[in-house]
Amino acid sequence: MRSSLHLAALALAVVAMTSCGGSSYSAPSSTTPTNTTSNAATVSIIGSAGNQSFTPNPVTVSQGGTITFKNNDTVTHHLVMDDGSADIGEIAPGASKSATLKGAASNFHCVIHTSMVGSINGSAAPTTPEPCDPYYGYGGC
Repeated sequence: MRSSLHLAALALAVVAMTSCGGSSYSAPSSTTPTNTTSNAATVSIIGSAGNQSFTPNPVTVSQGGTITFKNNDTVTHHLVMDDGSADIGEIAPGASKSATLKGAASNFHCVIHTSMVGSINGSAAPTTPEPCDPYYGYGGC
């Protein structure tokens, strides 16, 4: 009889413990991201002022991610990747065009306004190239 009483008390304790909330504690997750790159990014074209023509510059986007160029300027621009991986094409004022980042990083520029330069995943915006002047023999001619 005594062992039946102990068994009944144990069963009652088990039932009580399983019916009380049933929640379990889990440690809070870390709020610090482990990857600072993103799968998509938008770059605004804001003028024709060298490496100040784009914002953000440099832009961060992961390899295989999509980069969208939004022309907030009043003139058309034609953007290409310096490594030859993409020709974004002409972007009219107010329009947007997107491309997939094929490499880990790249610089880009406007073929219409060659001083306009930008960087993807670079540590800093590239410097504006020296103007081309074949008569004096300097620049990227």
